[in-house]
Amino acid sequence: MRIPQFGFGTYKITEASEVLSVLDDALKAGYRLFDTAKVYNNEKEIGSALKILLPKHNLTREDITIISKLHPTAQNTFDETIRRVYESLDLLQTDYIDIYLIHYPKPNECQNEDENNAEYRRLTYCALEKCLEDGKIRTIGVSNYEIRHLEEIRGFAKHLPVLNQIELHPHFTRKELREYCRSNGIIVQAFSSLARHNEQLFGSEIVGKLAEKYEVPATSIILAWATNQNILIIPKSTNFNRMVQNLNVPQLSIPEIEALSELNINKNYVGRTTGWLVQ
Repeated sequence: MRIPQFGFGTYKITEASEVLSVLDDALKAGYRLFDTAKVYNNEKEIGSALKILLPKHNLTREDITIISKLHPTAQNTFDETIRRVYESLDLLQTDYIDIYLIHYPKPNECQNEDENNAEYRRLTYCALEKCLEDGKIRTIGVSNYEIRHLEEIRGFAKHLPVLNQIELHPHFTRKELREYCRSNGIIVQAFSSLARHNEQLFGSEIVGKLAEKYEVPATSIILAWATNQNILIIPKSTNFNRMVQNLNVPQLSIPEIEALSELNINKNYVGRTTGWLVQ
């Protein structure tokens, strides 16, 4: 399947009227991929909004891509995963979900070092493969997975995941993981690609110089660092002008991309992205 490079994040957009207004603007701006998750608690609101908005914008369900995600569970993992997928389908008011991700390589209720985490991952992935075979999801992916978690999948799955959604920006470049994904045909999609607007990153000399050169805000330079390397992004905004701005990033030169990459300090700004700690 073809996945849009620019998607729209919906984290912390939960109130029904706001979801309707924001998605209306996002569709108007040109977004055709929408990212949600079980823990965002907005699948119902997104489903209701899209039912109203797609006809308004002369679009059909096939014109958009929906991503949702769930954590593994330590309880009845296989059956519970399937139940939760069907729950997402019901809430989103759709017959299928384009991309369904395992949100994190362990259940919320388990410790990082729990020796059962690998089995919970396996059962969750196998359940998603069953949903894939049944036509309820069209693509399986993962999020916050490290190389060892991806290698683990080789031992039991029919296919590697199509997509790995990870925190990624010039302060956290994940070069080895990205190279592994590229070599194995796994698409990388960045979340928190603006590094939570970290002042050190946004105030760096190279970001300022490039923003001045291309006559764009610093956000466009940081997003361009990702998109110019064929990384998918899902920035979020509730402001229409910024939505449009995030879709229009400059074409950086290879030396400019490399200069931005040199800002790497292996620093993640989202607490739950430390997947390398999970057994």
